[in-house]
Amino acid sequence: MQWLYLCFPSLQLDSLLHQQAYSQACVLVDKNEVVQANPEALQLGIKNGTGLAHAALLCAQIKVIAYDAKKEHRLLSQLAQCLYQTSATFYLDPPQGLLLQTSDMLRLYEGIGGYWQQLQQPLIERGLNYHYASAHSPLAAKVLAHAGNDRLLQHQRQVQMLLNQLPIQHALLDHKLALQLERLGLNTLGQAQALPKSALGQRLGKTLVNYLHQLEDTSAPTKPAYQPPERFRQRLELLYEIEHSSALRFPLKRLLTDLEAFLAPRQLKVAQLSLGLDYREHASQKMHVGCSDGEYRAESWLSLFLLKLEQLKLPAPIIAISLTTKGQMPWAPLSEQLFEPTQGKLTTGQLISRLQSKLGDHAVQQVYLRDDHRPERSFYQGAPQSSYPTQQATAFLRPSLLFTLPQALHHKPDQHWCILSGPERIQSGWWDNVNICRDYFIARNPAGQVCWLFRTATEDWFLHGYFS
Repeated sequence: MQWLYLCFPSLQLDSLLHQQAYSQACVLVDKNEVVQANPEALQLGIKNGTGLAHAALLCAQIKVIAYDAKKEHRLLSQLAQCLYQTSATFYLDPPQGLLLQTSDMLRLYEGIGGYWQQLQQPLIERGLNYHYASAHSPLAAKVLAHAGNDRLLQHQRQVQMLLNQLPIQHALLDHKLALQLERLGLNTLGQAQALPKSALGQRLGKTLVNYLHQLEDTSAPTKPAYQPPERFRQRLELLYEIEHSSALRFPLKRLLTDLEAFLAPRQLKVAQLSLGLDYREHASQKMHVGCSDGEYRAESWLSLFLLKLEQLKLPAPIIAISLTTKGQMPWAPLSEQLFEPTQGKLTTGQLISRLQSKLGDHAVQQVYLRDDHRPERSFYQGAPQSSYPTQQATAFLRPSLLFTLPQALHHKPDQHWCILSGPERIQSGWWDNVNICRDYFIARNPAGQVCWLFRTATEDWFLHGYFS
């Protein structure tokens, strides 16, 4: 079995800096010590382990951000969600590592070269710094990757050669245990592997023996492999505080691009998205944007959000945004005419969604049918819905224009009227005390208009609508 390990030494910092160009020194600090630094900081001599006071002396304008292990773990999960489209079986190794099983994927990608090329694309798109190594065992791949090996090795002999030359301080051993080995004159990992494990166990304990066994163990880890979440939920910490809603376009586009990458392979679309806005020293806010037909494409959702953001006034600077979905549903590509241009054309659902985003949800109404024979109660207005079962009480012809209240004719249609069809008796409504008993006719009036008339039991005539 073959394994590939990916190590991201500056995952949190790279993810922050990828949002926008930042040409000054920037570091992540944990317990007053630098744990991640960008290239500009490294050029000034600031590296991992440098104290915060020393870093400030080397660069007075350095930008300092607090390191958060939970955020980095969340970023690692988001990256795994993206890589799941390329690799079937892999394991999270928080806070900065991914272990991938490559044996099953080499046939699909016709070798390690094609597989590695596909795997690199999302890493490059996100601007991540990474180290990698392949080996016959998970621990061997991890050790070589953290040592910055950056090689794809297919033979165990090559792996063992590199492990033999690896300094004991770079073998991911406990610091005290590494010092004990050096005091015994074992400066490389190969020297420790050459000694009898029983003797090492008696002298230094079982921890070292278990470690040496794992270097040779090719089996998969005992923990479960990564499984992607069923629903999309992602949060993005911002490098800069945003004071104008128009500046949300770029970080929001990044989230929506990840959403499209999540939905498209699963053939899913969503009816509503919720954008969470986290403010500095102010309560968080949620913005809901819907699409009546459902949508998965980032470009379409971005245009809807921009219409909402035009009306948004920020009560305080924004420090983070999050995106969640509601109403996931399956979709299938619609068949289109071969010679009919579709670019730039809006579907009914897209038009409704744009109007709702621009004017507000309550400003857009749709007419729905109701299963009732009484004409006044056979329809109603409501908010547009993605799917609604059309119910119709009758198959008889109905007018295009129906008056809210019937208009009295004050006379019986005479010889100048032409009765086209009828009578059609409608007697209904006894259950809710709105009972009607009418005989409806379709007739043409002297002006040539096709009308919908009815006659009551008292021989009164009313005009109820016009046919187009």
